Amino acid sequence: MLHRGVLYRTRADRGPLPTPGGIMALSKVAFVQELMELIKRGRSFGGHPLWWKISEGRLDREQLRGFAKQFFLQVVEFPRAVSALHSRCPDLEERRKLAESVYEEETGRLSRSKPHPELFLDFCASLDLARDEVLAAAPLPGTAALIHWFELSTKERPFLEGVAAINLAAEGQVVGAFGPFADALQRHYGLTKTAVAFWDIHELADAEHSDVGDHIVVRHATTDVVQAGIRDAVQTSLRMWWLFFDDMDRAYGRTAR
Repeated sequence: MLHRGVLYRTRADRGPLPTPGGIMALSKVAFVQELMELIKRGRSFGGHPLWWKISEGRLDREQLRGFAKQFFLQVVEFPRAVSALHSRCPDLEERRKLAESVYEEETGRLSRSKPHPELFLDFCASLDLARDEVLAAAPLPGTAALIHWFELSTKERPFLEGVAAINLAAEGQVVGAFGPFADALQRHYGLTKTAVAFWDIHELADAEHSDVGDHIVVRHATTDVVQAGIRDAVQTSLRMWWLFFDDMDRAYGRTAR
């Protein structure tokens, strides 16, 4: 499927996933290590040049506003991706965890805060962005493609691949990145602790969601075919996030130094 210049495969149009002939599935430990290394190498949060430009205070506030509007567009769609996974989850315990994640995203009550899109709108307001302006923002092509990937990965690809794309490859990038990012926003842009609460809360909340070691994806990835599908979903998700940041960097990331 080609979406706004980005190529990725659906289950329908790609057929069976190719696997190395005769190669057995990796052990749980080896597969965990491989997934963690993929995420570490491909992460946009804490890895993309645009992330570092903001972290180092190299963008002006107008550029930061552009970033905020695009980032919000995926923030407001993310709970729907988690909800789609919840509706397809065959495991009772894991379904409850996903339900808690949706509840927190949509209400903020587990963290005693507020709905996560509202937390991000607080961040936008601290940059003097009007709520209506943020809600009406037009997505860049990379933003639209990422949101489309949320829907495709959670509704059309096998359940484990969807969880890998969202819980591992998306939330797995957050830990160790959002907390320092919140600190940098306060330091360089004069924002308050309340204004950056979205970033701080996700630093803590996503640590549990994205823990790879005993994750449902790893527990059920017992064949080379299943592992290949998960690997492909993680790599595609990381690529979509990087392209999302690439587009924002082209639009808002020009710096004098």
